Amino acid sequence: MKTVKEYIVSLQQDITKLDALIELLETQYELLSQRNVQLETHNKKMLGFLESLNESHNQRDGFLVSLGLQGGKEGLAQLTALLPADINSLTTKLLHQLELKTKTCKIMNERSGQLLSSQRRLLQRLTGGENKQAYPEMPL
Repeated sequence: MKTVKEYIVSLQQDITKLDALIELLETQYELLSQRNVQLETHNKKMLGFLESLNESHNQRDGFLVSLGLQGGKEGLAQLTALLPADINSLTTKLLHQLELKTKTCKIMNERSGQLLSSQRRLLQRLTGGENKQAYPEMPL
């Protein structure tokens, strides 16, 4: 930018861009509002799955302890070592699938969090507001 005219044109262009952004944000708000019930239902469904997963995890740990083994990964390794070869193989495959799917869920959850965080940062930067996130940013 070398002239006052270019500076003014740049301001005008940014105003036009902000008008478009306002329309996009309004549309986004309307879409979120329309899906609010669906989103709430979806979140309740997800929480049900999470609670169920936590309950079954606690039950498995309780089972290991009832056998005189440690809870958690140590107990699973101890139990697996005691199983016949065919059941050991099946259990090992299932544990591997469980681990992979858990990692996938974690990655997907982090991706959603990053999207929300980046939207907040952008809006704060555009409005000059403070960072008022309910939770701190997490490095990946």
